[in-house]
Amino acid sequence: MVIRNIVGDQNPYANKKIERPEAKEVRNSQESAKTSGEVADRVVLSSEARLRGAALQTAKEAPDVRREKVDELKRQVKDGTYQPDIKKAAANLIRDDLDLLV
Repeated sequence: MVIRNIVGDQNPYANKKIERPEAKEVRNSQESAKTSGEVADRVVLSSEARLRGAALQTAKEAPDVRREKVDELKRQVKDGTYQPDIKKAAANLIRDDLDLLV
């Protein structure tokens, strides 16, 4: 089984991207600041970086465990009444494997 890149591109230099017009404006403002004798350091995040940051923040704020659901499933397993949907579980496993292959 071949596992392909799951988390995305980790090498920022892998894709040679065309420089956007706003990047030229930033560079021009930095050059003009340098010529005027001022030091101007700026950090400009790409839209992808902002999106990843927002996703990370949302994940950090989410509760780790849905306590009520876990307690209910534990009770069902203990009582012997837990009936998992085998077809649904199998379909999810196949879907996940197909996603890795594509």
